Amino acid sequence: MHFRLCWLLLAVFLASCSGSSDSEESDASTFEPLPVLERSVFSYGAGDSIYYRYVDQTPTSKTQVITVKGVAMEFTATAGHLVASRPVNGAGSRDDAAIFYTAYARDDLPKDTRPITFIFNGGPGGASADLDLNFLGPKSVDLDVLTSASTTLPLIDNPNTLLDKSDLVFVDPVGTGYSSAIFPSENVDFWGVDSDASILSDFVIKYINTNKRQYSPKYIYGVSYGGFRTPIMARLLLERSATDYAEGKDGKNILNGLVLNSPLMNRRNDCLTHSTFACDGAVPTYAMIADHHGKATARNAATSDVFLIGVRSFAAEFKKHYDGAFSGLGWGDRTGWEAFLRDNKEAPPFLDRLYQLTGLGKVFTLGDTAANNPWIENPNMNAWRFTALFGERYGPDRRKLSLNDGRDYLPPDTIDPAVDDGSDVYEYVRQYQRQFIGYQQAASYLGFNGESFDRWSYSPDQKLPSDPDRIENSIPDLAFGLQLNPQLKVLIQHGYYDLNTPFHKSELDISRSGIAAKVPVRLYSGGHGVSPFDTDGYDQLKAELGSFYDQTPAAKLARWQEAKLAEPGQ
Repeated sequence: MHFRLCWLLLAVFLASCSGSSDSEESDASTFEPLPVLERSVFSYGAGDSIYYRYVDQTPTSKTQVITVKGVAMEFTATAGHLVASRPVNGAGSRDDAAIFYTAYARDDLPKDTRPITFIFNGGPGGASADLDLNFLGPKSVDLDVLTSASTTLPLIDNPNTLLDKSDLVFVDPVGTGYSSAIFPSENVDFWGVDSDASILSDFVIKYINTNKRQYSPKYIYGVSYGGFRTPIMARLLLERSATDYAEGKDGKNILNGLVLNSPLMNRRNDCLTHSTFACDGAVPTYAMIADHHGKATARNAATSDVFLIGVRSFAAEFKKHYDGAFSGLGWGDRTGWEAFLRDNKEAPPFLDRLYQLTGLGKVFTLGDTAANNPWIENPNMNAWRFTALFGERYGPDRRKLSLNDGRDYLPPDTIDPAVDDGSDVYEYVRQYQRQFIGYQQAASYLGFNGESFDRWSYSPDQKLPSDPDRIENSIPDLAFGLQLNPQLKVLIQHGYYDLNTPFHKSELDISRSGIAAKVPVRLYSGGHGVSPFDTDGYDQLKAELGSFYDQTPAAKLARWQEAKLAEPGQ
């Protein structure tokens, strides 16, 4: 559930994806070395923290103006820290952390009606900068004029910014960006599904109180693992109600909506993570990728929507055969599968359909073996195996497909970014903050923390009435949140070609949890973390996202009630 962008041209300028250690300073001449005092700047190892006295909660702000679609928008850009807390053992003790944020707030609109969106990246271990510059924030880097001789970032107005619909707060989880545990707590204390969500939900409360946004419509936007943490944060905020607000304690405007971009909310039944579960949720992604590369023979002239109707139907058939014939393969038991292969009525059409949809294998004949048809070896092929086999058969120089976007082949001898646990220092972010906001920081900005990624705990701290077992699964939190606030708006966005978090996996998980009528899943021609960079349909995505913000809670509730009444048996 990894999402990070390495700006290659920015790397030429500021070593944005240097992979250097947390304590290294950039060689770029635009930065001057600063002294590092013990626990006085932010460090990102598991046992690291900062002393409270070194945390400055005074923000840095600058007024800016951008023009989007001919409309000038004046706003205040702000960067800084807030101290957030989470209870420990229910005995009055707590863990504290200094959470870094970058915010953009319109100055010309009333706060009480102006939405505010808190934005979180994935990993786990990803900072929020990847979602700010060039994605949802107000500015992009003009790569056409960026050169190694540039002394400042050539910034241009971002036509895709979400600032036209909402004020934006980009938040860095503990151990990323400039966010750190506060002594005696350590960063690792917040590297788990519930500890992470707890400290970040408290940050949301602190930010709302500090900036007097109690009455604003509130949203959370999460990408990749951010889409896993978002339902947990939502449930925690709704459980807290408005009791911690500085004002507006009798209000019901606690949380209005969630946007989940490329989430994998249930890892517990994910076949890429656990080989004993069915890969039916990945089959439609395999088909879309094979079709993109011209290697599938099943689509003909059908549109993507029509094509996927048939593919989803086959995925259901795939699951049926998994339950009945080859579920034992994950445990090394081939008995059921070998018996299925001897069935001249069932086996040929099933395996032929896999070949037609994915381009892998061949037309099935009795006597085929794994040597000439990989589906014989194991039809429950996970995405990692698919990327390797597809690349061996069709890729230039036998290159593997990218897990994050199956339209792309990885360069030779490179680690797939989806599983790369190397830490990345983003020096270009420090340049952007100094140049655009006036914010200066002694520490390096850690764009991705590989140690956090490796050491993350998916074991929850508590149970829920709706599901006592939340291990690796945040869908119970989403369902419980919808019970606490039936008017909560939820939108899930997925790319067709994302093997990291396949779209049909979300469709199946949402349907099986009984909340499909409340939670639409929208699909786009894109990869993981659907962004302006990887799709020619971002205008459609932006329009649908805009409609989501414009939709009132009352209208959303009415549509849900209509859908419930239309269900069979109602």
